[in-house]
Amino acid sequence: MRISSFQFIQRNLDNISARSSEANRQLGQASSGKRVEYASDDPVAANGILNYKQELRKLDQYQNNINLAENRLRREETGLTSGENITQQVKELMLKANNPAITQNERNAIKSELESRIDELLNIANTKDEFGQAIFGGFQTDTDPFTRQPNGDITYSGDSGQRQMIIGDSVKVELNHDGELVFGGVPNPRGDFTVDYQLGAEPREDQVRVESANISNPGALTDAQQYSIKFVENTPPEPGKVSYTITDNLGNVTPAAPATLPYTSGEKITVDGIEIVIKGETKAGDEITLNTDITDGTGQDDLGVFDILNRAKDWLSSEPHNPSGQSEMIEILDELDAMGSHFTRVRADTGNRMQRLDNQKETHLEMTLTLDKLRSGMEDLDYAKASGEFIQTMVALQATQTMFGKIQNMSLFNYI
Repeated sequence: MRISSFQFIQRNLDNISARSSEANRQLGQASSGKRVEYASDDPVAANGILNYKQELRKLDQYQNNINLAENRLRREETGLTSGENITQQVKELMLKANNPAITQNERNAIKSELESRIDELLNIANTKDEFGQAIFGGFQTDTDPFTRQPNGDITYSGDSGQRQMIIGDSVKVELNHDGELVFGGVPNPRGDFTVDYQLGAEPREDQVRVESANISNPGALTDAQQYSIKFVENTPPEPGKVSYTITDNLGNVTPAAPATLPYTSGEKITVDGIEIVIKGETKAGDEITLNTDITDGTGQDDLGVFDILNRAKDWLSSEPHNPSGQSEMIEILDELDAMGSHFTRVRADTGNRMQRLDNQKETHLEMTLTLDKLRSGMEDLDYAKASGEFIQTMVALQATQTMFGKIQNMSLFNYI
């Protein structure tokens, strides 16, 4: 076959150009450190690399979500820890105020300090996150969830919603505890009712207190509260012993008048589906009232944090060094203990959520390392192998250029 000079030259130039392009491509790979820069370099590998990068970007977003959730939960944990500390401080104030030796002026000073603690806890309840959203407002995050009323009561205007953040495939974590739970869900140490005492002035060796008042038979409950337990002299009178009757809000008396039931400290009293245990030394004329703000028959299972603190403040404004005041003090101290334990339980749940974030963060880190290694194996350049291929390409290019130069100068005229 005869090859024209033009074809010969064109074919060699094409060969040199191809070798030069290959050398440039290899130099580009060495500069970027990537074996696959374009899909045309390796279509199969390029598709796998794209999938790995998408997974890595998703993990980065999950990590950002985890950081955001962690910041919010830490703010909540800080508030709950402060709530525990304030509860302990209030308890110490109440024990100090219960000393009969202090004056009313000193008690007023303690009351002012207690009001400061209430204000401090109110500020905590209205804590905002870094975006200005109320932490304890549920889904209602744009306004303060707790507001003080003119009578001193503090009301909640949020809801019971708990916001969530996606931190993994099909994995979510709650970002908050709503204020209704945190500041209104203190378990009632008495069970299902709150207690008021109207006791005589006679001193007692064993202070009167209601140990428990629980709805034991909801089917028998008429919920005709208040329930007033009145203590009277035995008939016939017995020294040191009293009897009682129970009157509900409808005027029903148990037992039916004029009968009475003997009182024994610690013995269970049953009325209207309610079991009541009272301990201590009662006197004729004493009265204990059971009440609840709940009217659906479930009882006052929970107490509000600010209601507990306002009750303590009211105690400081009364004359507390009498049997009624001392029984009331037992109630307040038990409620403060329940309040502190409640803050601790909620904080523990917050800690569990933060632990879940840490676990998910560790899982994402391990997955990121695995995916990055797989992506690197498909995308990154093997410098040792690439160096050898580049040398081969340059040798081939130089050989092609040298051969083309020599053959191009060959002519029969050189031998005539």
